[in-house]
Amino acid sequence: MLPIERRMRALFREQVVAIVRVAQAHRALELARALVAGGFRCVEITLSVPDAPEVIKTLCAEVAEDVLIGAGTVTDAAEARRCIEAGAQFLVSPICETDIIRPCREAGVVAIPAGMTPTEIVHAWRLGAHVVKVFPAGAIGGAAFIRALRGPLPDIPLWVSGGVQPSETRTYLAAGAQLVGLNAGERLGHLIESGDRDGLVAAAQAMLSEARNQAQ
Repeated sequence: MLPIERRMRALFREQVVAIVRVAQAHRALELARALVAGGFRCVEITLSVPDAPEVIKTLCAEVAEDVLIGAGTVTDAAEARRCIEAGAQFLVSPICETDIIRPCREAGVVAIPAGMTPTEIVHAWRLGAHVVKVFPAGAIGGAAFIRALRGPLPDIPLWVSGGVQPSETRTYLAAGAQLVGLNAGERLGHLIESGDRDGLVAAAQAMLSEARNQAQ
């Protein structure tokens, strides 16, 4: 099986991706490690995290083979290549740009650019996206918007993130999304400085359980 096929299957199997967006690299590492220990198998490190490629590289060297580490908030080809060199297995962007998609396809990395309107979503797909991110999903109509898209656009794989809560996972999946991105930094970031790693892992488990229970 080609790397891209394995990565796509893993993402679609997991359905839920934890997004790490915090202000310091060491916090990102601590949170990502807790998320993996708590059961998440797909974790996105956003490039708003300082030294994000190094964080990605460190995590990729640590995690088990069945864990996918990706990069988020990727906005140009140079950033894409740095993240791919660091080991990122999927790249997520808030925009649609050919220069982001091309390096992913060359490297067998899952390309997930964004689109908000039907025109933008189809444009991203035709440019070669493997999945199209609908962002910010919560602000533009939520699951009802995804359901409306599925009428004319039934076949394009969609990732939803931006204002999406774990308790809404089932609703988004039922509406037609394939992947749900959850902002773990926003939800769990305040626990990092407590020094209670067991508590952070337990909170990550609870977050995943909430999403999984809703997704059954």
